[in-house]
Amino acid sequence: MQNEGVKGNAFDLGDIPKFRRVTGARKAAILLMTLGPEVAASVIKNLSDRKIQKIGVEIANINTVKPRERREVLQEFIELNKGKEFVIEGGIDCAKSLLNGALGSQRATKLLEGIKYDAYTKLFVSARKAEPEQILACIQGESPQAIAILLSHIQPDKAAVVLSELSDELKLEISLKIGTTSNIPPAVIKSIDKAIEEKLTSLGKLDMESSGGVNSLVDILSNVDRKTEKSIIKFIESKNEELAEEIKSNMFIFDDIVRLDNMAIQRILKEVNVKDLAFALKGASSDVSGTIFKNQSQRASQALREEIELLGKVKISQVEEAQQAVVNVVRRLEDTGEITLSRGSEDEFI
Repeated sequence: MQNEGVKGNAFDLGDIPKFRRVTGARKAAILLMTLGPEVAASVIKNLSDRKIQKIGVEIANINTVKPRERREVLQEFIELNKGKEFVIEGGIDCAKSLLNGALGSQRATKLLEGIKYDAYTKLFVSARKAEPEQILACIQGESPQAIAILLSHIQPDKAAVVLSELSDELKLEISLKIGTTSNIPPAVIKSIDKAIEEKLTSLGKLDMESSGGVNSLVDILSNVDRKTEKSIIKFIESKNEELAEEIKSNMFIFDDIVRLDNMAIQRILKEVNVKDLAFALKGASSDVSGTIFKNQSQRASQALREEIELLGKVKISQVEEAQQAVVNVVRRLEDTGEITLSRGSEDEFI
């Protein structure tokens, strides 16, 4: 029996399976590539810049077009032609040739920049979204050429972080390849993109399995506004009182100032704006206010009391914002090691 795969020729449109349809800009791209630069030029010059750019992106991203796919496209435009069975080659050079023939070099150059950008941004999307640490993990075992291609397609600042973490020998080799490599076949770039994406997806699943928990929630709540923080903790208390207590024991909130020693409080007060402190104490308990006044000089304490008095009625949101500002100072001083906050029970704060 004769092999069905070798029947017909490049322009034979008979008996094409219907299970796979080529759509949109890709059809136009395949057709123009089939017709060649001269015929394509007369078509392109009648299209809008946006349509030209969309088609150009498709041409630039096409590595090869198999005969059967081309026949599927041609079936919509021609009845019957004759020719040899062959594969059409695409890529940026093909797009440039078509545009130059149709529009002239000046307009073609302008549009080609857009085409290159759009084609570029469709590759390594996962890598551009990933953290440098994740990229470093997924390039283990990859060739210097593959790493060079990857780094050429992600944000320069992110690429710089990744490159700086590599060994000196690998760093130099990759830098050289980035600087000297050009005209990489689209199929090679896409295969590297696919491999990196698969690795990043795998890493993402591992991260997902180990993420979450009390510490993650504490970190999040430490960075939201006071109103949101109180609302979330109140909700958690209504659902799981034990969990709420664990969260609160691991967080530092404004009222926890009473649990700090005098030296820490005095260091904090040096960094806090007087007006912020006045607003913060406007809604504070007598214990908190007393602790603050006790750690001030008589003169400073009197000035603060007068400032609070002058405020009159204030919005709750203003009080919460000021209290958050004080908490931010506490956390900053803890980060720099100037004060220490031991997480846990009340007597662990020092």
